Amino acid sequence: MAAEPEDLKLGTLLTYFGVVSDQDIKRGLVLSKHTGLPLGKCLVMLDFCTNEVVRASIEAQSMIKDGLLDAEAAREAMGVVHRKRWTLSDALIVLGVDAYATRGTRLGELLLSAEHVNPLQVDLALKASDGSGLPLGRVLVLLSKLSEPSLDLALNLQRDVRFGRIDRSLAIEQLRKEKLYIPVEGRDGDKDDKRVRIGELLIASHLLSAAEVQSAVEMAKANDKMMGEVLIEMGWVSQELLTAALRLQEMVWSGGVSVYRASSALKHIDKSGLTAEEGLEKAGLKPSEFQKQVSFCDFLRLSGYLNKDSMKNIVQMVMGNPELIAAVMKHARKEGNVSKDYLREAIKLSFKNTELLGFLLRHSRPDDRALIDSAMIMHELLKSGKLTLDQAVVNFTIRQNGLEFEQ
Repeated sequence: MAAEPEDLKLGTLLTYFGVVSDQDIKRGLVLSKHTGLPLGKCLVMLDFCTNEVVRASIEAQSMIKDGLLDAEAAREAMGVVHRKRWTLSDALIVLGVDAYATRGTRLGELLLSAEHVNPLQVDLALKASDGSGLPLGRVLVLLSKLSEPSLDLALNLQRDVRFGRIDRSLAIEQLRKEKLYIPVEGRDGDKDDKRVRIGELLIASHLLSAAEVQSAVEMAKANDKMMGEVLIEMGWVSQELLTAALRLQEMVWSGGVSVYRASSALKHIDKSGLTAEEGLEKAGLKPSEFQKQVSFCDFLRLSGYLNKDSMKNIVQMVMGNPELIAAVMKHARKEGNVSKDYLREAIKLSFKNTELLGFLLRHSRPDDRALIDSAMIMHELLKSGKLTLDQAVVNFTIRQNGLEFEQ
């Protein structure tokens, strides 16, 4: 019998459940570090386990933390999930484990009880979380339903309730007082027809008043200068803060970040004294160089649109279609990496080319043409640094599942 886990981290539990090996976890953690995506999502992309197993393991992890399930019973249930591809609830029922008698300390449940979100919003956010592999709290932040500080508060209260340091009713009362839900303009990933001006962003961040911005605009016109020059000359903003504001403005224009999130990030940069680069990274708005190098194929796999089985199906489809074989071989000869006799090798090579993979997907999945176009746009925004990987993944997941969020 395996020893009880020393901690309740997902990687520790997955090895305890016998789902993956320690070596698999190490490789998953390396990918997670570079991409910023959750370990479970990275393990799925590396084909070490399935989405269903990761989902069940996270559910078991939550139930263990809530005291609804002990580790040994969870391990037995996860063995059934892994072998028979059942849901965790079905496995628990068969094993006679009553783990659903009491609940109430999950993040969505706490936010619902505090009336900061409604049931429809939680349901949709959970679907986006399930599809993207991102935690519910992270999805709510990306959708501008929670701010980062609000999420930290909610998670801290959740932790206190689980460890018995505070009563659940008191935690809910404190959440209600905090007014976590803030109406915002748009969400990350939305195209905003209103191209926010730099002055509007500074006003939204409460760094300048409307009167100060108007004065700067008039002075810039009168002296044939850029507004940023005037703001620096007047000492109203620093060069570092202006750089951050311009970067955030570009993110809003590209549709990668909502006005609310951009203004919140700018306010934090001003108060913390961080550089533009440090502040954007702290706010989760600066893609790493590794993220920018993620291929279109890898992006589709991370978003759950492609997996090992669907890629095999595409290979089989190409091999039965002369037009697609011609396109694949033409690309392979151009690359000079394979001979004309190695068709499968040529097809694998095509998965590394964004345009060719898009072409193959449109032929194999004609009903998904608009979705594939959307994925290519998201991937381009990721490569250009206008979206982080988690932003791109969650927003493509929303489109992929046809979800609509209330604004």
